[in-house]
Amino acid sequence: MLASMYWILAALFLLVTLTVPRLRPFAVVGCVILGGMLTWAVIQRVRDTDPGQLQERGRPTTPAALVRSIPLEQVELNDAKLTGGGAPFKFTGRVANHSSTLQLKSLMLDISRRDCHASALEPSGCAPGWRGRHWVELSVPPNQERQFAVSIWARGDAPRSLGTVHDEFEIVAANGELAHAK
Repeated sequence: MLASMYWILAALFLLVTLTVPRLRPFAVVGCVILGGMLTWAVIQRVRDTDPGQLQERGRPTTPAALVRSIPLEQVELNDAKLTGGGAPFKFTGRVANHSSTLQLKSLMLDISRRDCHASALEPSGCAPGWRGRHWVELSVPPNQERQFAVSIWARGDAPRSLGTVHDEFEIVAANGELAHAK
């Protein structure tokens, strides 16, 4: 409450200084006294502050869960399928989390689609269709697996296939958080 009084007095002295020429000397003296009181209050506050209570800058202080990287060997992607025409694609599959302590929260996948047909110029007989990197949000507890289905939008044009489509999925990154003990 006292701090709000300082600001009200400062505004009042400033207003008098600017608007009433006869009272300017008193307003200037009042502003100097008020400045001294504010300085004294700041010095007292700095002296009373315990250095152990100050937060260290750059350290997280939130109680929110910290995101941690999960080794790719502990995440397994099975029965992955990409269906649809690209506006959007439907991406389905099953993810297994083999970590014993971390709950899987998201995956980053590289997805590539190849179009295999007789007139393809590639030696393998499959022309590259498109490639994309996508995040998949999910929640898989430690040592469990879950099915998922998400929509994925192709960036740019997703060309129509002329033959058989072959999709490849590669997990690039996996993130999670410590699982809560029950």
